[in-house]
Amino acid sequence: MAIVFIGHLSKDINVFKDREQIIPGGGVYYGAFVAKSFFPEVLVYTKLNDVDRELFRDMEDYGIDVIYLPSRTTTTIKNIYPTDNPDDRMSRMIERAEPFMEEEINKVGYANIIHISGLSNGEIPERFIEELRKKAEVLGLDAQGFLRNVDSEGNMVYRDWEYKEKYLPLIDVFKVDSRESEILTGIKDLNSALKKIAEWGPREILLTYRDGIILWTKGRTFEEKFGGWTLEGRTGRGDTCMAGYLVHRHLGYESALKKTAEIATEKMKSPGPYKRKG
Repeated sequence: MAIVFIGHLSKDINVFKDREQIIPGGGVYYGAFVAKSFFPEVLVYTKLNDVDRELFRDMEDYGIDVIYLPSRTTTTIKNIYPTDNPDDRMSRMIERAEPFMEEEINKVGYANIIHISGLSNGEIPERFIEELRKKAEVLGLDAQGFLRNVDSEGNMVYRDWEYKEKYLPLIDVFKVDSRESEILTGIKDLNSALKKIAEWGPREILLTYRDGIILWTKGRTFEEKFGGWTLEGRTGRGDTCMAGYLVHRHLGYESALKKTAEIATEKMKSPGPYKRKG
């Protein structure tokens, strides 16, 4: 059984009050480590400048197959956390890798699970969702890659997704956080926002927020809370949750969500991706 992640890797510059760290990141980075901890075959399709490949060497060391597609630039993002609330984050794009091209998407083969995990709008053009739908038994999509935009000064700004009603019916598992769900729907209450998103057609919706995860499916909701976490461990929380759920959803909704919360809690104890012990 194979799981494929598609999206840019990122050089993350994280600023926590008066502390700064530079670490490898990106949705495909955090998600692939979770998947490899439970799946034998994990592939990542990404784009970066070859000079930055060494920063992500730990992916290959962990047994993840990484297909590096050429780009003159590597996505680099500065994340500022001004408070102890991990959802209170300001992001700025320092540099962005080139968008995926049709010939590159055509290289992706059939897989049991394909997860579209972009970092900003335009990275993976919407028209490719239809092609990837044909290649996947289960298709996942992270809202971030279509709601998060980059303005002329590099600031990361969130805007509603114009094509959500066209493409969400093609998605099996749609991932959002509390901020994204409000931007998509205009509704602050999480459960009400989930019901609204469900009207647009995704079969399952996974929503992360400060204290835990909510899953909507077939008109029902399930919820699990996180345990303790550190602010430094917050980066990659949502990507970890999505991958954890995708690789455990065969267990059933409640069991999969509980396992996902356990994985995310363990990951958030420290910086870096989740790695299974033992």
